[in-house]
Amino acid sequence: MAIKRWRKYLEAPVEAAPLAAFRIFFGLMMMAGIIRFWALGWIDKLYLQPAFHFTYFGFEWVQPLGLYTYALFAICGLAALGVALGFWYRLSSTVFFLSFTYIELMDKTTYLNHYYFVSVVSFILILLPAQRYFSIDARRNPSQAAQHIPRWSIGTIKLILGLVYFYAGLAKLNSDWLLQAQPLATWLPGRYDLPIIGGLLEHTWTHYAFSWAGAMYDLAIPFLLLYQPTRKFAFVLVVVFHVLTRLLFPIGMFPYIMIVSALIFFSS
Repeated sequence: MAIKRWRKYLEAPVEAAPLAAFRIFFGLMMMAGIIRFWALGWIDKLYLQPAFHFTYFGFEWVQPLGLYTYALFAICGLAALGVALGFWYRLSSTVFFLSFTYIELMDKTTYLNHYYFVSVVSFILILLPAQRYFSIDARRNPSQAAQHIPRWSIGTIKLILGLVYFYAGLAKLNSDWLLQAQPLATWLPGRYDLPIIGGLLEHTWTHYAFSWAGAMYDLAIPFLLLYQPTRKFAFVLVVVFHVLTRLLFPIGMFPYIMIVSALIFFSS
């Protein structure tokens, strides 16, 4: 009986708007990331100029494609736009997953945690009915359109986001992070030139405050976002946390991706 109730809960119809909004924001952020990568000249610098690339075990066959590497990035960017628009959605999301993951696997020295996160989310999006609302596919083919989708469709994205935060929190529960304030004690003083907060970053108490606050934030934020009375406050924390990490650390588009992704916790 418990299994039946749980299944009924997961399959209950809910508004499709949050998933559609996630699809749009995710696709646009990915396209912006590809454009940024191209505009900064990183395709040539990271993939064409080096004579040797460090490959992943089992993926030694994944190599830059010479000048065709630009075409690979162009395909990835166009596929991201297709995801955002819900245009040939299944094909667009599949092409984006394959092309982005290929780019990620070309050289392990370019690895960032959020690249893996993007690959996982883009694969999951292939399986979700994210094109059924506010998409070109739904407009072209009304039989695909739906204002309601199963609850699990949105819950899956919430679960992935929750895991990202919660496991980041668990990873911080060690003596280096909590008792030695490392690596923040090493990293933060290097940002003394930041306006307003720069002077605070050289103090030891700041290193410990940031370390403990970061661990508590990661562990708590999934639950604060899930709980309706604390959701707005939690979203403010999300914005403050990720804007601050973007100012302090060179981690690309990840802070913006997490900010817009958190919107899926809100109602339609």
